[in-house]
Amino acid sequence: MLLVGIDTAIILAGGYATRLRPLTLTRPKSLLPILGRPLLDWILDNLRRAGIKKVYVSVRYMSNMIKERYSDGSRYGLEIEYVEEISPLGDGGPIPLIVERFGIKEPFLVVYGDVFSDVSLESFIKFHEEKGAVASMILTRVENPSRYGVAQVGDDSKVVKFIEKPQEQPPSNLVNAGFYIFSPELMKYFPAKKPSKLAVDVLPKLVELGLLNAYIHEGLWLDIGVPRDYLKANLSALKYLMPEGYVSPTSEIGDNVEIIKPVFIDEDARVGDNSVIGPYTLIGKASIIGNSVRIVDSLLLDNVVTESACYLKGAIVGAGSHIGKWVRISPGTILGDEVRVYDEVFITKDVTVLPHKELSDDIVEEGKVIL
Repeated sequence: MLLVGIDTAIILAGGYATRLRPLTLTRPKSLLPILGRPLLDWILDNLRRAGIKKVYVSVRYMSNMIKERYSDGSRYGLEIEYVEEISPLGDGGPIPLIVERFGIKEPFLVVYGDVFSDVSLESFIKFHEEKGAVASMILTRVENPSRYGVAQVGDDSKVVKFIEKPQEQPPSNLVNAGFYIFSPELMKYFPAKKPSKLAVDVLPKLVELGLLNAYIHEGLWLDIGVPRDYLKANLSALKYLMPEGYVSPTSEIGDNVEIIKPVFIDEDARVGDNSVIGPYTLIGKASIIGNSVRIVDSLLLDNVVTESACYLKGAIVGAGSHIGKWVRISPGTILGDEVRVYDEVFITKDVTVLPHKELSDDIVEEGKVIL
């Protein structure tokens, strides 16, 4: 049901996501799963609940994977069109291009394709319309605002100051949450037909003119910038959305398995006898966990195999990877897709392994990258 008057959204999903490698060497960031579903699924669900009908997705890197999954959007109750960036346009460049190409005449939402949240877009749209605004953004509170665009807000909900990644003391702990509403007439403040950054080229102009309103979101919000953030997003989603965990009815759990909640075990996964899983562990579709395996604070994507007596803590294991017997994987380690780790290998902290590698020797140098 359309609650208010905005029914169009632009999703920015064209980035290379180099900081999320090796996970994004084999998929675009917006297709990384959260609780077993691609991030973009969650975003589209939220848009549909807010009454959005038409979605324009700005794509570039591995765009075919996004187009193949979502097609025309009908399966998701939406009408989706794709805008291919021939060269990188930043987060500002695609917006006026889409407005002009598709003749958008009414206010529209803009959503980053790399944010996981429980933002109420219905409430955001209502706030924007009640303010009679031409531009609004969502802000959220974080502990370390220096990583983000930071805003200072006046008594009337107007943004009075905006600084991108402040080098000195931030003016507040309110940061850009990656959601906007713009009226088409604001496109005159966007650089014409060239790459641009909203936080540098557009938002400061709107602040100076007194046009930018701030809606403050107090709930779940996770920016998926680096692998550590991605793991945190999954563990936080598990904690807040599924505090009792989830074990798919199509999974198979062996004898004497101890599951320490919350744990997420997806479809057709198998867990061997005498294993201890959790807390805060996600096991992807059709993964096979051997006997006497211990996994905690970790994320295993789809079709992972861990043989018997492995120990994994604080790790991300890419899809299709194979972990041999008696392997120990330490916190902060990220394995790309289809990595093979042979029996008895020890991997120390913060190791990154690119996709399709084979490891037969211990890795004892912390922070090592296996190319």
